[in-house]
Amino acid sequence: MSRIGADLVEAFEEMAAHLRGEIEVESYEVPADVLTPEKIRNIRRKVARSTKAFEADFQISARTMESYEQGRRKPDAAMTALLRIIDKEPEAARRALAS
Repeated sequence: MSRIGADLVEAFEEMAAHLRGEIEVESYEVPADVLTPEKIRNIRRKVARSTKAFEADFQISARTMESYEQGRRKPDAAMTALLRIIDKEPEAARRALAS
């Protein structure tokens, strides 16, 4: 068995032992200020009916938003700031980005 296969078997055995209550595993809490894919989707839905409409208003490509919403990509610090501004002050963001 390859090393990757052995690691997967070990991980599944650990998961099964946890589910049976035999061991405790380390857990993590996601800080409230982290933009999860669900939070990003909720921001977009609050201000636009689609990723295309969001793109038209805020100049963030529909594909980029889809990647964030599906968890395939994470926004960098500048994008996180912009998304937070859009969440709290969408009309101000629209005015600032208007051509």
